Amino acid sequence: MPEPTQQLTEQPNRRSFLRRGALAAAAGGFAAHAVLTSPTARAAPPLPEAPTNELVRMLADLDAALAKPAEKRRWVMVVDTRKCIGCNACTVACRAENQVGPAGSYRRVLRIESGAGPWVAGTFKPANCMHCDNPPCARAVPAGMIRKRPDGIVELDYTRLKGQYAHAAAAACPYGAIHVEDGRNFTDGTPAVQEYEKREFVEYGKSWRRSELVGVARKCHFCLHLLEAGSLPACVSTCIGGAMHFGDASLPNSLVRELLNKNRTLRHKEDLGTAPRVYYVAEPFPTTPQAACNTCHY
Repeated sequence: MPEPTQQLTEQPNRRSFLRRGALAAAAGGFAAHAVLTSPTARAAPPLPEAPTNELVRMLADLDAALAKPAEKRRWVMVVDTRKCIGCNACTVACRAENQVGPAGSYRRVLRIESGAGPWVAGTFKPANCMHCDNPPCARAVPAGMIRKRPDGIVELDYTRLKGQYAHAAAAACPYGAIHVEDGRNFTDGTPAVQEYEKREFVEYGKSWRRSELVGVARKCHFCLHLLEAGSLPACVSTCIGGAMHFGDASLPNSLVRELLNKNRTLRHKEDLGTAPRVYYVAEPFPTTPQAACNTCHY
């Protein structure tokens, strides 16, 4: 997976650009790309609105999905990169919720620049485990260490997926979504390791401490513990731009089903036959064809 590019160079009109962004935030919508212009450049496209009721609707969809047997659910994530501003609030929320250290994160926000000359756009692409229906990581290790749950979540067996097998699984993932826990803390080297780095957390139905998982492979699990408690994944509920959507695609009236029906979507590296469960809206802005998620798919 490509790494984020360097930050765009500041221009004299930075203050007016930031003012427009602040006004857009107050209105509840953000552009999915940062635009730096020259006096001869085109005006920025209109900002999409992020409906304030989407979280409420997704919670209702979640309740309906949880009322069904697990094998009847089809969890998917739909990302609208036009609304992502690259703030990384989702990354911070994910780290806090799932207790990961410096070794890796369950989530990243990539930045891809496009355009040239006076018109440059940066598309932000949130990425995590794709929960493939045909996961390469599972084929790289002995059977049972990684399994596909009936609801679509790819689950890791922390008691077995360690050492050489953990590294094999990480190397096999074409999305770079798996890391191996090394036990380091962000507050190592300070007078005291902070308590929040030593706290217990729940993953795959069991409580853990990071010190117990040294050498174990870890990755996003769609915040399974939150789903089972009737809450959305941390990244979804934290996204201030309304770019993240999660739900049961088997529910015909769910928000994710509606988004998939109404928009052209892409799945990252689906040509590999992995059948990922994370979809990206591929519709560009009307006046800016390059500022769409298809920019990210090399």
